[in-house]
Amino acid sequence: MKLKKIFFLTFLFLTAIFIWNENSNLITKASTKPSSIGTFPKAMRGHWYASNGKDKYYIGKKIFEYKRGKYSYKAYLHNLNQQKQYPIGSDSSSKKSPTVNWLYSYKSKVKVHGIKWIDVLVWNAGAGDGTFYNFSKHNGHQVLSTAYGAGLWGTGHYYRSFELAKQFMHKRYPHYDYTHQT
Repeated sequence: MKLKKIFFLTFLFLTAIFIWNENSNLITKASTKPSSIGTFPKAMRGHWYASNGKDKYYIGKKIFEYKRGKYSYKAYLHNLNQQKQYPIGSDSSSKKSPTVNWLYSYKSKVKVHGIKWIDVLVWNAGAGDGTFYNFSKHNGHQVLSTAYGAGLWGTGHYYRSFELAKQFMHKRYPHYDYTHQT
């Protein structure tokens, strides 16, 4: 009888440890998952210009437009709750697919290079880190910074006017990684 009681208590103890461990794993996974965004932040909205005079961004509430010379790309931010109907990463790159110009985005929970970023990804991308965007103020001017890759490399800066972009075209701000710049 005493042996059965020891086995039973040991079984209860191990079950409690197992349940506690599984719950802590779920909490950890949930707290590290980045939060998706449904609209672009107000500070990032508007027109942005590069120093080359060709690259331009327009960011609206849910619209993202990039122009380089004659090339133009326009996409729309969508919430991740639509991935049940249109799975992320599915091959729907045909012009008939409703997701061909869809984006989804995350806010970073941690700082990379001392800065918080927004990660913007194409809905149909099967892999990749997306392009990262950050809004900040430097020298009293609003600056939209871009980076790419797992290390957030190749930072480029965009300004509210072409004149400002040309004026600060060689400016390097602290906490950005300018390696692998295109």
